[in-house]
Amino acid sequence: MSGIAEGKPGETPQLSAERFRKPTDEYEESFGRAIGWIAERLVTERFIGGKFYGRGEAIEEGMIRVVIEAPIMSFSGETTNADALLITKGLWACIGGFARRRGAMVRRHAVTTVRKAFMGFGRAPKHCPKDYEKREARRICQALGWNPPNLDAADAAALWWFACSQWAPAVAQDVRPHWLNPELALRGAA
Repeated sequence: MSGIAEGKPGETPQLSAERFRKPTDEYEESFGRAIGWIAERLVTERFIGGKFYGRGEAIEEGMIRVVIEAPIMSFSGETTNADALLITKGLWACIGGFARRRGAMVRRHAVTTVRKAFMGFGRAPKHCPKDYEKREARRICQALGWNPPNLDAADAAALWWFACSQWAPAVAQDVRPHWLNPELALRGAA
C-alpha cells in the first residue's frame, strides 16, 4: 500500500492510500497502474490558491511538486525481500520518472530524515513494535487535526509536511512536542 498526501503548504493535506500492486500482478501491471495514477494526477484540472488551473497548467506554472520517499537501496531488514525491493524501486522510478518527464518538480527524501524532523527520531529503538514509526506519525497527524485513513497515509503525511517545511517554512505546521502535547510543556519537557 502506498500512502499519498496532497495539498498546499499551510493547509490540511488530503490523505489517502493506493494499492498499486495486486496479488496476481506481474511487475509490469503494477508499474503501469502507478504510471496511470500519476498521469491522471498531473493532467487533472486543479483549484490551487484561489486560482483555477486547466489541464497541465499547474505544472507549467510550477504549482505541482512530487515528493517521494527515497527507496531503500539494499536489504536492511529481515522482512525486506527481493520482490518488495523491486516493487518499491519500480514504483519510485515510474512515478518519479513520469512526473519529471511531464515537467513537474520531483524530489526524494530518506524516510529517516523525514521522521527525524517530523517525530524527533529517525529509527525507533529495537524493542519497539515493527510499525512504531508509522503509529507515531499517525499520532502527530491526529494532533494536527489531520485524519490519515491508515498508517501508510500517515507516513505520507510526514513526508508531505517535511516537503512543506523545506519549501514554505513560514506556513508549515509546528510539530514540536510541547505544541502537540501541552502536558509535556507543563512538565518542562521540550
